[in-house]
Amino acid sequence: MTTGNDAETSGATGGEIDLFALVRTLWRGKYWIALFSILSMLVFGFYTMRFVAPMYPARASVVLEVQDQQVISDIESVFAGAGTDLSAINTEIEVFRSRELIGRLVDDLDLVNHPEFGNTDGRGVVSFVRTLISDWEPPTIEGEELRNLVMDRLINRLAITNIRQSFVFNISIETRNPEDSARIVNRLAELYVENQIQRKLDEQTRAIEFLSLRTSELEANLEQLEQGLAQRMEQSDVIDGDVLQAQNLQLRDTRDRIAETEARLTQATALSDALAAAEGAEALIAVAENSGDTRFNAIVQRFQDGRLGAAATEIALREVQDDISADLRRLEAQLTSLRRSETELTNQFNNQSEELIELQQLEREANTARLLYETFLTRLQEASVQRGLETADSRILSEAIPRPASSPRIMITLALAAILGAMAGAALVLIREWRFAGFRTTDEMRQTLPVSVLGSLPAMTSSKRIEVLNHLREKPNSVFAEAVRNLRTSILMSNLDRAPQVILLTSSVPGEGKTTLSIALSRYLRALEGKRVLLVEADIRRQTLRAYVGEGHQAGVQLIDVVLGRVALENANLMDDELGVEVLMGSGGDFNAADLFESRRFQDLITKLREHYDHIIIDSPPVLAVPDARVLSRYADVSVFAVRWSHTTRTQVRQGLEMLNSVGHPADGVVLTQVDQRKMKGYGYAGQYGYDGYASGYYAKD
Repeated sequence: MTTGNDAETSGATGGEIDLFALVRTLWRGKYWIALFSILSMLVFGFYTMRFVAPMYPARASVVLEVQDQQVISDIESVFAGAGTDLSAINTEIEVFRSRELIGRLVDDLDLVNHPEFGNTDGRGVVSFVRTLISDWEPPTIEGEELRNLVMDRLINRLAITNIRQSFVFNISIETRNPEDSARIVNRLAELYVENQIQRKLDEQTRAIEFLSLRTSELEANLEQLEQGLAQRMEQSDVIDGDVLQAQNLQLRDTRDRIAETEARLTQATALSDALAAAEGAEALIAVAENSGDTRFNAIVQRFQDGRLGAAATEIALREVQDDISADLRRLEAQLTSLRRSETELTNQFNNQSEELIELQQLEREANTARLLYETFLTRLQEASVQRGLETADSRILSEAIPRPASSPRIMITLALAAILGAMAGAALVLIREWRFAGFRTTDEMRQTLPVSVLGSLPAMTSSKRIEVLNHLREKPNSVFAEAVRNLRTSILMSNLDRAPQVILLTSSVPGEGKTTLSIALSRYLRALEGKRVLLVEADIRRQTLRAYVGEGHQAGVQLIDVVLGRVALENANLMDDELGVEVLMGSGGDFNAADLFESRRFQDLITKLREHYDHIIIDSPPVLAVPDARVLSRYADVSVFAVRWSHTTRTQVRQGLEMLNSVGHPADGVVLTQVDQRKMKGYGYAGQYGYDGYASGYYAKD
């Protein structure tokens, strides 16, 4: 924010905030800041001591029991259903604040009927205001809605915190009664521990119910399987696997015998066929020799030895052939019998194998059902034995005790109130400074206005105009007098080639102090040796000079009489002993002042006055009020524009200067009037105002 009196600094820094200027602004408003701070302390202090009830704190501590990792290998078993990481800690905090625990706490301590928590009569600030402005009555809350409201209030009051790097939780609350505070947090800690035990008991109950139901189902299933196995074994011919193995061996032996019989049958058939095909003794003997049958050996030997003849040999061989045919028939009967036995044994073995597999499957199912049943039965017995032996995973580390009130803290409240009040005062000061549009120093005028700054005049100690002349007479060496002399020097030196003769004094709006300046400047110009000075009151509408000399003062020569020729200037005595200078007084009438000043007669009067006086001071009306000053400016050698300190806005000054510039006679300089020296010190501008700063010892006190 850039304030009006910080224009120089702001301009130098390119629009950036000047901290030093900001501090100076705040220092100028130090009394407002102090006032707001004191008022804030009084208001907050009164409210705190009168309306704020004391609050009593209480705190209980609960610790989670983390067991040794050598005994419990599973970290999830450290405490019920949670771990030891940050998420688990936050979960436990939410368990403390759960509506289940808070609801049990409300019911146990009957907080619904507690005056602090169960109060629903609408005594809040909003309800109070609504009651004042209307006939509104707070609604009645009862039953479950009231219970939920009390729970919400209690949850908002409770503070659950975890001590870092630990498993310790602090339960804190503040109420209007120290015993109630301790009772609430202690009971909540107890409910938390009880809730852990109850949670384990509930889990065990559910587990026992599940195990009981499942064990009963498994027992019935086992009985059904065992009965089915027994019935199947009674109906089956298979005793065991050994019998089935023996049958398998018997079947294999039968199959071997069949193979052997088939081979013998084939050999015997081939021999029989060969013998049947042989004709004659020699052919029979050849077949007998090649057959390898021992029964032919003796016959063949006897034939070879000649003991048998061919016919006898053939007869003997045919007899053997008949034996072979009998053997063949016997072998065929034996093979048929063996094959029938094989079929019977195969069917019997296959049937008994299937029955054995089925029995073994039933035995496995029964064994599996028995094992599962025994496992569930064991778990059920363990759970039943363990029930009632559970302990909580936490314990109360320290119980709360009644403690002194923690609030309201009067000193802290007052300190904060003072800070808030100071901030509000500072904000007001900055807003006022931001909205301020006037001038406080000549430096601001030099940076803002396009004309020269001729000087500044302090305000007189008296605000009454009738006392101005006494001040000028009695204190010729005052700060104000020296400021006027400095202004006089600036005006006279504004043109080094030709000293200004007609000096016009004007302003933007009334009340700028230009009439006082006109009187003082006239007196101090007259004080120069041999100088004749005339004060012309051109503000004929208001006739301000009468306020300086009093009602009983005899009016001197009037300006309108001289302009109209009613009074000859050569014969008129214009000296006013009361004012101390020669004066042409303004007077009212039914004529227009601007028309008068534009007339040929007034021009001739100015020309004649120039011949008789060294300096002519024209006290003209404000520029923005009437056009008189713009008309008079063309007669002036120097136009001085008065600006009231910290009063006239920059817009008014700019518009007034533009009015003079529009007629081709711009103001030659501005002067800052009615400077409040005391406020200048308070604003931190004493160093910028020479008459009250480093050179103040040169002047007499007002």
